[in-house]
Amino acid sequence: MRSRRRRSWPATASPVEDENLLPEILLRLPPEPSSLPRASLVCKRWRSILSDPDFLKRFRRHHQKPPLLGFFRGNSMSTEHHFTPVLDSPDRIAAARFSVPNNSNKHWNFVGCRHGLAILVNMCLRQVMVWDPLTGQEHRVACPPGLVFDPEVHLVYWEAAVMCADAQDGHVHGDCFSRPLKLVLIWVIGYRKAFSCLYESASGLWGDIVSMESTDMMFGIRPGILVGSALCWVLCGANVLVFDVQSQHLDLIKRPVDCPMNTTSYGFVQVLRMDDNRLGLAYLSKLTILLWERKSNCDGVVTWVFLQKSIQLQQLFPRRMFTRCKKMIITGYDEDTNVIVLSTIRGVFTLQLDSMQIKHICKRVGLCLDTFYPYTNFYTTGELAGDCANLKCEHMRCTNILSLLKK
Repeated sequence: MRSRRRRSWPATASPVEDENLLPEILLRLPPEPSSLPRASLVCKRWRSILSDPDFLKRFRRHHQKPPLLGFFRGNSMSTEHHFTPVLDSPDRIAAARFSVPNNSNKHWNFVGCRHGLAILVNMCLRQVMVWDPLTGQEHRVACPPGLVFDPEVHLVYWEAAVMCADAQDGHVHGDCFSRPLKLVLIWVIGYRKAFSCLYESASGLWGDIVSMESTDMMFGIRPGILVGSALCWVLCGANVLVFDVQSQHLDLIKRPVDCPMNTTSYGFVQVLRMDDNRLGLAYLSKLTILLWERKSNCDGVVTWVFLQKSIQLQQLFPRRMFTRCKKMIITGYDEDTNVIVLSTIRGVFTLQLDSMQIKHICKRVGLCLDTFYPYTNFYTTGELAGDCANLKCEHMRCTNILSLLKK
């Protein structure tokens, strides 16, 4: 009787040893700041993969949406701006990690962030600066030649915005400093006349200055948001100044007729980016946030529509919050994560408008009047506020991921 020999199969490499599979597994680490720095401590091989620029591009492309790391905060009365982290340990980034450049000139005003980049304006030097908080790189652009006014004579309100203009298929915003950029500068002179101008880094030139006049007073410009191809800034009085980047057209959208607003209600109104890239408006009335959205009516005319889903803040905050004072103002908004910033006498809070989740981000006694500029990006390397050197803990976490993917 012939004995049967057992057929031997070649040994298969484990996911940890597979040269092709391991990068695919590491791509699926969470996009939080501690993930890649801590995983890179496991071994030299992992560190080599995680530090590869091509891997980092794939990592951003896989996750698409960068996390909200924190806010740069400051006010128009001061050029001092500081970073306020919002993530918990071990993902919390030290506030000192992002030091806003001041150089030797103290007249740089921080005016916003988008696509991982910050923008500052110095009207004394007539310059705009694009700054990458992750790398510290700076790029200065002289203001358009037609920007002529005497601050001693004219009362001028101005704002600016930056956006990545990379149209390459698959590009995910985050590493955009060396990519084509667009800058938009707007300013209002004498309450009635607004101007705007677009700069494109691809040509290194400013476009034509666009202007418009309004019978309504225009002042108190809040930081802008990007809705589709339009940059939108809300003014005191809830009118919205809109600049379409594609058509380079400047317009003013009147506030909703049913919005209980007056021209002095700064801090109670905020433009929002709604679903399907529609423009929205939030108005804080006592402890209730009322909402409007721009929609087309049956005749195809776009108008403000009042939404029934008002937000009752008393139901979200602890009762003790409002025993002494019910004062609250809106001090910021992140268009990417749909997070609004609320300042109270007990500190500053974020409110995620989809989940209605409240988070305390800044302790304070008294109402904070600073503006909070959101900063979102993939933080894939660098120092964290927490201890990221616990190799054993991180090795166990990554091993658990591998074991789950082997099943």
